[in-house]
Amino acid sequence: MSSLDQALQRALSVRLNLQISLSQLPIVEEWMDIHLDRWLEHNPMPPDMPDGQGVSYLAMIGSDLRRIWWGAWGDPRGFVPKMADYFKLCNIAKSDAALLDQIGEHLEPRLVGSWIGVWGGKVTTGWHFWDPHPWSAVEAMFGTHDAKFRLKKWVEDNNLERIERFTQSIGDNAYSEVELALPGASIAEQVDHLSRAFVHFTGAPLGDALLERMRAARTVVGLALAVRIRGGQITRVGALCPGIATDEVGDLCRDASVPADDKLGKLVHALGDGLARVEYGRAGERAGVDVYLEPSEPAMKPSASPASSQAN
Repeated sequence: MSSLDQALQRALSVRLNLQISLSQLPIVEEWMDIHLDRWLEHNPMPPDMPDGQGVSYLAMIGSDLRRIWWGAWGDPRGFVPKMADYFKLCNIAKSDAALLDQIGEHLEPRLVGSWIGVWGGKVTTGWHFWDPHPWSAVEAMFGTHDAKFRLKKWVEDNNLERIERFTQSIGDNAYSEVELALPGASIAEQVDHLSRAFVHFTGAPLGDALLERMRAARTVVGLALAVRIRGGQITRVGALCPGIATDEVGDLCRDASVPADDKLGKLVHALGDGLARVEYGRAGERAGVDVYLEPSEPAMKPSASPASSQAN
């Protein structure tokens, strides 16, 4: 079997595994399936990519199984045509399409992709750039509003020169999100910066138990901050932490005083080979923990027996 055939087989297996996982999630209503399937079908396959390059996938599951998110990205030459077809089927507004074109021309990203999520009884979708970009270029895209000034102050106070990721939703009440690597040469230094960032952006510090849990993460560095902007206001702030194992998520949720569903570990194990990172997010009075993993091939082929379909 050629390397391209192997890549194609793996890509099909990843898609199948994501589809299989939906039966375990009570938040995914029947009408949502067509939107999730449409998104999967409009990601390029290896033959669509330059030189047969692969497509990167990431899946998120909320610790309470009340949120899911799927994202994919890769070379723009393979992704942009598929994304254009996908967003046409989503009836993308001219203003959203113009924003994508404008920002794409401004930043000239090397890694482009789309994403889809389910939370709050709704399906949300959009696009993202997964390569770093200078803060000066990103700053110029934002208008004059409170969120931009608060973000600018934090970036400049911490001598940051770039963002790691830019995300944009489409449709009503759209939002932008930037990811920033936290400064610091050690996990302890990064956690200290993270704590100060939450005070700066949300007005409330992170709890001591949660900070200690992150300090104990099995990583030297790698913490990041996600800042979401909607309507000129910062509406959500997330702490992204690698190095936390699946069996530690329950403890982290207790430290953060957020719920964790008993089926989370089983679902994570079925979807991938361990966690890529865990995010503690705060949006106003609400907080949650989300786990991110790279979806892999199904651990076993789906069976028609009742034992294998423990729906919800």
